[in-house]
Amino acid sequence: MAAALVAALPARAADPTGLSPVLRSAYAAVAERHLDPPDFARITAAGLRGLVAIDRGLRIDRERDRLVLRGAEGVIAQREVSGLRTASDASQTAVRFIETALATSPALRAQSTEALLRLFLDEALADLDAYSRYVPRSEARAARARRDGEAGLGLELAPDGNGAVVLRVVDDSPAWTAGLRPGDRVLAIDGRATRGLDAGTLEQLLRGGENEPLALTLARHGGRPETVVLVRAMVAAETVFVAWHGSVPILRISGFNRLTDRRLARAVVEVAHRDPAPSGLVVDLRGNRGGVLRQAIAAADLFLTAGVIIEARGRHPEASRVHRASGPDLSAGLPLVVLIDGASASSAEVLAAALQDNGRAVLVGSVTTGKGLIQAVVPLPDDSELHLTWSSLYAPSGYPIQGLGVLPDVCTSRGEQVMEGDLRRRGAGQRPDATAAWQATRARVPAADEIARLRQTCPASVGGALDIAAALWLLRRSVGEGEGSLADTGFADRLRGAKRGGNAEGAGGGWAGSPPPPTR
Repeated sequence: MAAALVAALPARAADPTGLSPVLRSAYAAVAERHLDPPDFARITAAGLRGLVAIDRGLRIDRERDRLVLRGAEGVIAQREVSGLRTASDASQTAVRFIETALATSPALRAQSTEALLRLFLDEALADLDAYSRYVPRSEARAARARRDGEAGLGLELAPDGNGAVVLRVVDDSPAWTAGLRPGDRVLAIDGRATRGLDAGTLEQLLRGGENEPLALTLARHGGRPETVVLVRAMVAAETVFVAWHGSVPILRISGFNRLTDRRLARAVVEVAHRDPAPSGLVVDLRGNRGGVLRQAIAAADLFLTAGVIIEARGRHPEASRVHRASGPDLSAGLPLVVLIDGASASSAEVLAAALQDNGRAVLVGSVTTGKGLIQAVVPLPDDSELHLTWSSLYAPSGYPIQGLGVLPDVCTSRGEQVMEGDLRRRGAGQRPDATAAWQATRARVPAADEIARLRQTCPASVGGALDIAAALWLLRRSVGEGEGSLADTGFADRLRGAKRGGNAEGAGGGWAGSPPPPTR
């Protein structure tokens, strides 16, 4: 019977569509790496439904022990489910079904190979979980640029009357390594004078491929013109930003790329070891959607000398591991407040949970997104990618981050009254009542209704002025200036000041003010 069903598929030439190597690699990756053992018959049926959806004359059905593809005149291909147990067999069957559908459908033949792959893999991977996805070649390049950087000099120029002036230099870029700094003048780029050029032309002249050289004629510090040759390299976007609220440094982390830990380490050392030292540090993770997991682990290690940072559990042997801190604490033990909100996700949740559960930081804001599934990036033969869920994350205290998120110690999303109560309890050394319920989930997978009920303890919201006001009160109290009632410590005045400032509103907002000058 199986042979008869296979024979129902038409004979074919050697992969005329180019789909076979990509689907073969995709199926092999799912078999090896996905968090759960895959049902290849089910995901193949899902993928085919996504593909034939653009032609109403085609239909894919799973009928008991077989997959059946129907056209306008009846069955045009079929396969026993028992023949789809391995990744190799399933990918071959998928390709044969797609080619059969193409032979009968002008609408499908009008699609590019990339479009066919996207139609199929989008639906196939959606059947696995909410986060696994296919990233086509063009989008994969952009995703790699976000993770690894883009080729360039790390230099932004602005035109002025006499040429161009350096507006911004990205840390750890070729321009930064060469000593360029904001305010330096660029007189020529590869021999072309910059006088009279607009911003768009300046930007175009700076562009080029990795390892390509570029000559800049500079005038620095009022000195004589000099020419330096820079070599373009991969430049990672800035993800660490320092601002000040009075004498309190605010370290905002917008995401996690390959240089986030290095840049954060530099910022922590610079602000924490001033003379006089600040009363504490605020780390702002609001609006941070995540990024490279190992960078979040490294960021937590900057503040921790020991303890578990995060535990990952997965089916693949390399997906399961416990990450531990090894110190030293670059901030020298300064009090730490971390701001989180409903848009803090994934790697940001890892950093927040690690600092909270190890007693290193007080968390302020609202419950986080609850994305505790980690994707491995799998390159495919056509330069596209699979982002494939392969592990789930557990906080140091054992609760699952997926679904639950991270609960703050001081909740601001329920208003000033609840926040003040949390601050008083925190001042008395108490943690939120919901913490015990959160940690009680560590030995099981909580049901959806339980997750929803727990998250209502401090509903997810966008961060605002209350967050920074609470952080300032906590840091003031940490140096002995916050004893007594909130009114006695000027909390209300600080809250009104934060609200008047306005620029602390929203996820990832900055704060006005320059750093206080160090004293020698």
